Amino acid sequence: MNEFHLRRWFGGLLAGCLAALAIPAVSLAEPADAPKGQVFVIPHTHWEGAVFKTREEYLEMGLPHIEKALYLLKKYPDYRFVLDQMCYVRPFLERYPQEVDSFQKFLKEGRLQIAGGTDSMHDNNIPSGESTVRQYLLSKQYFRDRLGYDVTTGWGLDTFGHNAQMPQILKLAGMKSYWFQRGPASPETPTEFFWKGIDGTQVPAFWLAISYGALANLPKSLTAFERQVNGQYSALGRYSKSPDRVLMAGADVWEPEEALPIMVPQFNALKDTGINLRLATPVEYENSVARRTDRPVVSGEFNPIFQGIYSTRIEVKQAMREAERLLTTAEKVSVVNQVLGEKADLAGQERAWEPVLFNEAHDLSSGVMVDKVYDDSMLGYGFAHRLGREMVQTGLASIASRADTQGAGVPVVVFNTLGWNRTDVVEADIGFSAGGVQTFGLVDSQDRPVPVQVMHTEGNDDGGIRTAHIAFIARDVPAMGYSTFRAVPNVAPVAAPAVVARNASSTEHEDHGAIENDLYKAEFNLWTGEMTSLVMKENGWQVLSGPGNVVAREHDGGDFWELYGTLNGGRFITMKKPIGAPRPGFTQLSSEFVGGNGSTRGGAVFSEFHITHPFGKNQFSTRVRVYNGLRRIDIRTEILNQEEFVRYRALFPINVKNGKSVQEIPFGAVERGEKQEFPAQNWSNYGDGKHGVTLINRGLPGNNVADGTMMLSLMRSTKLISYGYIGGFEPGVGSDSALGLGRRYTLDYAMLPHSGGWQEAMPWRAGLEFNNPLIGVVASAHAGDLGKSWGLLEVSNPQVVVTALKPSRDGSAVLRVYEASGRAAKGVQVKTTVGLGGVTEANFIEDNGQAVSVQQGAFTFDLGPYEIKTFKLRLTPLRASR
Repeated sequence: MNEFHLRRWFGGLLAGCLAALAIPAVSLAEPADAPKGQVFVIPHTHWEGAVFKTREEYLEMGLPHIEKALYLLKKYPDYRFVLDQMCYVRPFLERYPQEVDSFQKFLKEGRLQIAGGTDSMHDNNIPSGESTVRQYLLSKQYFRDRLGYDVTTGWGLDTFGHNAQMPQILKLAGMKSYWFQRGPASPETPTEFFWKGIDGTQVPAFWLAISYGALANLPKSLTAFERQVNGQYSALGRYSKSPDRVLMAGADVWEPEEALPIMVPQFNALKDTGINLRLATPVEYENSVARRTDRPVVSGEFNPIFQGIYSTRIEVKQAMREAERLLTTAEKVSVVNQVLGEKADLAGQERAWEPVLFNEAHDLSSGVMVDKVYDDSMLGYGFAHRLGREMVQTGLASIASRADTQGAGVPVVVFNTLGWNRTDVVEADIGFSAGGVQTFGLVDSQDRPVPVQVMHTEGNDDGGIRTAHIAFIARDVPAMGYSTFRAVPNVAPVAAPAVVARNASSTEHEDHGAIENDLYKAEFNLWTGEMTSLVMKENGWQVLSGPGNVVAREHDGGDFWELYGTLNGGRFITMKKPIGAPRPGFTQLSSEFVGGNGSTRGGAVFSEFHITHPFGKNQFSTRVRVYNGLRRIDIRTEILNQEEFVRYRALFPINVKNGKSVQEIPFGAVERGEKQEFPAQNWSNYGDGKHGVTLINRGLPGNNVADGTMMLSLMRSTKLISYGYIGGFEPGVGSDSALGLGRRYTLDYAMLPHSGGWQEAMPWRAGLEFNNPLIGVVASAHAGDLGKSWGLLEVSNPQVVVTALKPSRDGSAVLRVYEASGRAAKGVQVKTTVGLGGVTEANFIEDNGQAVSVQQGAFTFDLGPYEIKTFKLRLTPLRASR
């Protein structure tokens, strides 16, 4: 492989050190009385986790590198080394038990350092904020338990961009710094600065402006080594005005080089170099930089980087979001069961989280892996899904056994796992063992009739109903609690609200159809499927400026990383090239194809439009629903892809002039520019303060706004195009499954048109509700001490989001909240319906902090804009009544 290919395709890591070999010798001589610049040389290896090889294959490569580092630490008293990622270090400690004592010895001496404090070198844009918290919680607890060691240096060397809440996340995880390679907005950014997050938190940041592979593949001669060091030191001069600088010695899955501790003293013995080399750990350089007084403050996020990754292997993002839903739900259910006297299965929860945290490593989260690694990764998600579902189902059944479900009919217990009372749609499967059931009605916990929509039935031989799949709106289900409903046989269902009971329409008699509820009316072309009109009834606002929910199929010859292009791995600055609306001549629209089977139907609960038709070589299907009394418009689109190197985007032209785009990030939101693909968590909003639209996604992070059109990336067909056989990539290893040929993609998203600004629409609630549906559990009829409706807690302020309720090691319940609107929240009250024995503030590692006053089962606190707080609650168990 020639130098050009290495420079282009090795992620920018070896590029820097190879380039240095071609740099002419630079004279760094200074006047005799000038102090020498100190060059802190940090030996390291970036263990990949899984990308071109599986996890186990990379362990086989990488674990001997730790053994080599220990060998060098024993042989050379001045040698240093830094390791990262629990998923790398833990297997070493388990498989090399004879080296544990040496490992601990060098940690205590400060010659070996563990950085990162996370399970994997995680992506921090696509995974949820709670996933990032689990990264630090599980890793730092492990290192404390196993080694008595507290990790304090943040380490995102190869992560593809960094969200604007990371400074606060790092602080709350007990981290004192952050080292990274990719993401500043300007090449004029200095290598050392204070990074300020959206809540105002600042953390010392260390930008590796010429890569984390500045000194790797060391030459054999001292002369060549001198040229390499001088060249890299000189290259840093653009970014660092201090004579003291840092050079990283290592690269991807890189064996520690013995030439380094040999050549460093030889280099220092040379005359007139102008610099002095010092083998160091990150914390030693941090301590040196701490004495400087000239570090500027840089605010905001470091995005976007590699915009193709937000929709590459989209099923990976969907699997991630489902795992996060299941596992955070399992934790909440576990706390409720603790209150009811059950014991929390902390080991089982951690066992389910670990493969998810590993899969959220930057390469795996991005989907840029070869096929065998993809298969392994999806097996990991499948394992976590199975454990999560089992924990949720078992836990909900236990809670349901304490509910009062007495009365005629089939009980359905509806659970709300979010931190506020909510009204939302529920789907459930019910069955009747008795014959002769011709119809049935639904009643709530107070025996009031509830409209129900029967979506599918199976009958007995007598013509009666045996099973039915139903939908209904459950109103005011308590936070972290449930409400009971009953399907009563042979009782006439309540009459449907007239506004959603629309006559069905199809192309047999009409070309256009409409669906509506009490809030919106949407019209559709029954032949092609586009939404031709969407009107808010409260003010007559026409939401769309053109056809909406149109899917664009575009030619995209890009690789895993880049939209429409190929990877420049040396790209360390945020992307600026405009990514606009679909390009004429490269695009087909779903509205350009005719199916003929578009139809609408109404019912007691929802009104729906549906269509399926060819989409060039592919197939397109979409379903749009509006529900009685709900602000959200739910959309499910299916694409059968039969083409290589294409991407699909859903388009929504919004009737807003000069609007602003605000998108959700972990624990917050940021305003972003147009014509750039950004990673949004659950929602993106575009509005002008008078009107706007929130576009909600379920595991579809790629969002963009251009020329007033909101665009949601649905999937990309791509693969590795041209990449050097390095970093574990080998001939014969393919990535063709990422083309998605013959695969049917099911893509869920929703619209929320609104009046006023984005804060008034409370998109944080809508996004979580869409991603955490109410859960209907069929139960037996029995008495229960909890009653027909019950919830664990209430939070007084709608700006405040509960992101976690989980069991802690000490038996307390961990409650995490954050302020979601960017406006201070004063006097927020959390009230529990059980005894509250005490509350303390805590950090992300669940260390106890300051005690919080408790009065009458409630406690009060203030939150600044986007501030995150964690509390540990001592909840009094409820004893079952006899």
